Amino acid sequence: MKIFITNLGRYNEGYLVGKWVKLPVSEDKLNEVLKEIGINEYYEEYFITDCENYIIGLNDVISEYSSVQVLNGLAQRLEELSADEADKLGAVLEYEACRSVSEVIDLLDELDDFDLLTDVTDDEELGYYYAEEYCSINIPEHIQPYFCYEAYGRDIRLESSCLYTSYGFLLDNR
Repeated sequence: MKIFITNLGRYNEGYLVGKWVKLPVSEDKLNEVLKEIGINEYYEEYFITDCENYIIGLNDVISEYSSVQVLNGLAQRLEELSADEADKLGAVLEYEACRSVSEVIDLLDELDDFDLLTDVTDDEELGYYYAEEYCSINIPEHIQPYFCYEAYGRDIRLESSCLYTSYGFLLDNR
């Protein structure tokens, strides 16, 4: 995650004085950046004018006045995620209506309550997954060509807490 920190006082005077910072960052490095953009006794306030990260939906909860310390903690947690867990978080952010960085941090503690089926993108694939991979029903081989996986998948989707996301099919097991 990268954020662009801007000196608020200079911004109000018509000057864009800021710097990109890659998170997580040490407190010493953050203080150095703040000094470089002119945060001092006269210009005490700063804000975030831009953010870059690889998880869809995360930018929606980062505001210009988000705490850099809280974002730093979030970035530390994100670095610890595997690629699959990061995809699951992205899917959960599409499913949940998060309004703050703190809510995203709380979701990180709940990731195990969700299942992400990355290869499932429609009802037919969902029905096939449940019938064949998840073994929820045993369809005799000679009947399989007549079985409607799409209808079966639609019923599963309608009866469960789930959602198709840009990452795949997300199941909420809470």
